[in-house]
Amino acid sequence: MAEGKWISDLNPNTPLTEAARHVLFVRLQVVKDYLPLAALKADEDVEYVHQLRVGTRRADAALRIFSGCLPKKTYRRGRRSLRKIRRAAGAARDWDVFLAELDRRERDADAKHRGGLEFLMGYALGRRAAASLELEAVHGEESPTFEMFLVRTLEAIRAPDEPSGAALLVDLARPMLFERLKGLEQAALADTTDYPALHQVRIAGKHLRYAMEVFADCFDPTFRQTLYPRIEQLQEILGRANDSHVAVERLTDLRERLRLACSTSWPRLQPGVEQLLRSHQRRLPQERRRFVQWWNQWHPTGSEAVMTSLLTPLR
Repeated sequence: MAEGKWISDLNPNTPLTEAARHVLFVRLQVVKDYLPLAALKADEDVEYVHQLRVGTRRADAALRIFSGCLPKKTYRRGRRSLRKIRRAAGAARDWDVFLAELDRRERDADAKHRGGLEFLMGYALGRRAAASLELEAVHGEESPTFEMFLVRTLEAIRAPDEPSGAALLVDLARPMLFERLKGLEQAALADTTDYPALHQVRIAGKHLRYAMEVFADCFDPTFRQTLYPRIEQLQEILGRANDSHVAVERLTDLRERLRLACSTSWPRLQPGVEQLLRSHQRRLPQERRRFVQWWNQWHPTGSEAVMTSLLTPLR
């Protein structure tokens, strides 16, 4: 089962259509393999859901990268299918992450906070069960036709219509990675004290990261060994920020509903619920500061300069 991030058997001179066929096969095959596992056997290993979610992201990125090699109808059909699967897997994965944190906290909780954490555990398990049903439904809709969709997508690949001059993989790699890099820069220069702006940085970072995974073998080993881990670090920082943002929204809403609907139980639940809420409220700005530190190291004289030197087309 090839769920790895890197695409093997590529080089700068791989014909573009051959590269598109190979990359899309690898990326879509991961989704095909993990969809039934995540939908039907997640109780055996929660990583199945995580791998499905990441797999759909990488497959969607591959469709975007090679969109010029696909008919518009095939491209739109593929993105719709992957979006449906990704959303279902994402909902389940978010609750898995939330439950894992609750489990860690509950083990060390004192009597004062345990009641609220136990309530949250039960609540999250209920929401996770609902997410499982949704994922099973998506599996029922998509799995029977996914292999045929994969085959037809590969069969539809052809040379790009527009006269872009991109005949080889490296011809696409340089301008696309440069565009992704500039997209990250533009997002990062916004006011990231506003969480939606910080989220746009995370999206731009994902676009760059997934493109780097496809094009890594077009460049010097420094690209994979030095530059890529820095982008991975960015994604880890912003991933934690996103987890806390989601948790704050959920816990704030739940706290208000508990106050109104469970006034007699609320005093017992309040310490545990509010302790977890405060923890995430503190972590979100902490992760933003880590992002600022990361950006100040990356942008002016560091890895971005090396990246730019790699991507600038040879004259």
